[in-house]
Amino acid sequence: MDFLSDFVENLNELMFDKQMSITTLCQELNLDLSQYYRYMRKESKPYLTTVIKIADYFCCSIDYLLGLAPYLSDDKLNYTPPFNVAFAQILNEYGVSRYQLNKHTKIANSALDNWYNGSQMPSLKSVRRLAKYFNCTIDKLLCREYR
Repeated sequence: MDFLSDFVENLNELMFDKQMSITTLCQELNLDLSQYYRYMRKESKPYLTTVIKIADYFCCSIDYLLGLAPYLSDDKLNYTPPFNVAFAQILNEYGVSRYQLNKHTKIANSALDNWYNGSQMPSLKSVRRLAKYFNCTIDKLLCREYR
């Protein structure tokens, strides 16, 4: 399955477990109902900020939500720092410069600079690419913390 199908299936499962309606979820998270239906019909991919908001709300792994983890873990993840903070931390932890990252991934320097400075968020595709490069989960890449 592609990640959008997994996202839809796993989100529906989380909502079912909480006995939550689509309308309630959209109201709770201040999501556009029509945009939600575009996700469900697989016409549109969610932004990273939306995925984080949903994962934080359900205290679940982003990797699970996107179908990259096979099951919903009992470990609860609850805090996602701003991406630029997480990005700087992961670069430091792995000892990789933005120059090296550009060289190895071919992600544009301007995008890396925007992410690092907090003026732009990466797409889900870029986040998945970064996680693959660092050989880590998306939750690890985003420096989400267990509670």
